[in-house]
Amino acid sequence: MENSERIESSQDFADTPQGMAQRWSTEIEAAKKELSKFHEDADKITRRFLDKRDEWAKEESRVNLFWSSMKVLLSLLYARPPKASVSRAFLDADDDEARVAGQVVQRLLNKSFDDNVSAWDAAVRQGIEDWLVVGLGQIWLRYEVETALEVIPAQVDPLTGEEIAPETTYERIVNEDAPVDYIYWKDFFYSPARTWDEVRWVARRVYMTKDQLNARFGEKIAKIVPLQTATRSSANDQTPKFDPWSKAEVFEIWCKDNKKVYWLAKGCEIILDVKDDPLGLDHFFPCPKPLAANVTSSNYIPRADYIFAQDQFNELDEINTRITWLTRAAKVVGVYDKSADGIQRMFNQAAENQLIPVDNWAMFAEAGGIRGKVEWVPIEAVVNAIDRLRQYRADKTMQIYEVLGISDVMRGASKASETATAQQIKAQFGSTRIQLSQFYIAEWITNALRIKAEIISKHWQPDTIAQRSNIMRTPDAQFAQGAIALIKDEQLAEYRISVEADSMAAMDWAAERDAAVQFMQGLGAFISQVAPVAQSTPGAAPYLLRLMQWAVSKFRVSGEIEGVLDQAVGAMNQQLMNPPQPQPDPKLLIEAEKIKSNERIASMESASDEKVAALKASVELQKIELQGRIDQMASRFDQMMALMQMQQGAGQYRELQNGVSQLADANAANAQATSAQIQALVSQLAKPKKRVPIRDDAGNIVEVREVEDTPPALPGMPRVM
Repeated sequence: MENSERIESSQDFADTPQGMAQRWSTEIEAAKKELSKFHEDADKITRRFLDKRDEWAKEESRVNLFWSSMKVLLSLLYARPPKASVSRAFLDADDDEARVAGQVVQRLLNKSFDDNVSAWDAAVRQGIEDWLVVGLGQIWLRYEVETALEVIPAQVDPLTGEEIAPETTYERIVNEDAPVDYIYWKDFFYSPARTWDEVRWVARRVYMTKDQLNARFGEKIAKIVPLQTATRSSANDQTPKFDPWSKAEVFEIWCKDNKKVYWLAKGCEIILDVKDDPLGLDHFFPCPKPLAANVTSSNYIPRADYIFAQDQFNELDEINTRITWLTRAAKVVGVYDKSADGIQRMFNQAAENQLIPVDNWAMFAEAGGIRGKVEWVPIEAVVNAIDRLRQYRADKTMQIYEVLGISDVMRGASKASETATAQQIKAQFGSTRIQLSQFYIAEWITNALRIKAEIISKHWQPDTIAQRSNIMRTPDAQFAQGAIALIKDEQLAEYRISVEADSMAAMDWAAERDAAVQFMQGLGAFISQVAPVAQSTPGAAPYLLRLMQWAVSKFRVSGEIEGVLDQAVGAMNQQLMNPPQPQPDPKLLIEAEKIKSNERIASMESASDEKVAALKASVELQKIELQGRIDQMASRFDQMMALMQMQQGAGQYRELQNGVSQLADANAANAQATSAQIQALVSQLAKPKKRVPIRDDAGNIVEVREVEDTPPALPGMPRVM
């Protein structure tokens, strides 16, 4: 199939290395033709940006306003690396794992821009500068992994010495990353389309040496790939032309129709390599939608901003050149009378404050003096022309600023007569004009970071995610494992990844301070107004916090505390679901403690009464036992008397009589002692007593003691004991 023929179906090409090479050669050539005019204009614009001139233009006088304007726009649009924001689609305060997963992804994405000289920052900055100068900027993402072979030794039974499992070798991931590559605007190709959604494939051109071909495709493929020396496609091409290395022109093509990636070399009749979708991205392409200037829905071809102001730039160069030549012509020159020797000596020899003598003063004076001998070239017309050209140059400069969107406030120029309100209106107008460009850049970087997040989710190991994010050293380490599992579950669609345009702009410290002061004033006024309502009605606190969160979200300085408010709202809702037990009234607590104390006192008094009753019962028992013993001794005495009557021995009689007397004396003594105890006990019980509670250090009653209730002695009277 010839390249001049049109493709009707993919079946027009054989499914062989030769057929695939023929197809993609046709596709690449068609894309080159479609972009040829853009590439031609971009070469001229780059040459103008760098102020490279032809031989005939070296005498021109230029003010490279295009270069300075692009540098101003670059500083406005990308003054510092951006900061990504990763948030959940549903802000559930109690979903800690989802919240921590968002923090992990945000840490990994922002780490790409931590260093101002990082590859991400350099690639993004170069892409934005290409977009401003030529109208097209692009970057390309990859998944890069380093592996090492690890050997698992064979397992041997220690008893029998037989091999249980053989020695195995596996590939272990040593390092992995998701780097980004800057794509030169002339090395990025895509299928001709009206809009980006219609693009079927994207490709990038890479120049590879022989060694790189061997490492990537193998020695067999590298031998058949033709190498080329560095050449320039046109006189305006600014690429290097003295590179000593011969390189192959290789195209990496990502086709969305069949989800395959092809590698094609210019001049090679076979395809170098084919792979199925290696990254598995949702939108397949490993690059975001490019930064393309001034594209329309009729044809997706960039057109640089310079083209819309090129006539003004050319006129400005012409004006500057004329001013330069007129300035050279505006000099003091004239003619003089050759015979007047003093005139020539006055200009050639005279020093300051020195007079030149004249030979015949009368004749010299009659001839009109110096005015009669010298005639100067009139330069008033030249000076007037220079003044008019300078005014015209100022008008032309303002026209260029109008076209490119560079306002006088952005350039730092103002008039002393302008009021502060006028300055503010001009600043707002200028920022409004630049906000659209900031949005395009933020969208481009956001799409690139979303691709990196997908690569992390689908290909990075959990250990790599935990290590790179350093999440294990944060207070949320307990949720880290579940958060990483959520990321690996490829549920990134539940997260919003965004880059705020303000995060890339130059920071206005005065505006930041004023915004912070305004924020704190508004927050303080709100809290002072709703605090009484929250205290009187605790159930209204979550709703008041929601209202405050809505108000806080209107301030740009509040992004760091919105998460804190989410947690506060969740904590209050949880508290309302499980309310704490109400605290009783302190007066009721005192009354309840008094009741308990009285109960304890009554209990102890009852115990004392029981002890007295037991003591009385013990005395009565002792009386009964004593009476029994007396009755027993009387019975024995009667028995002894009867026995003595029966027996005639006098000795036995006296011995028995003595024993009875001793027993009677002992019984009398016991009876006297018992009577004394009873009298003492009765006397003790008859005395008036009072019960005194004994308390511990905490004031609790631990014992009630009975003490004598002795009335106080009257003054001057002795106390009765």
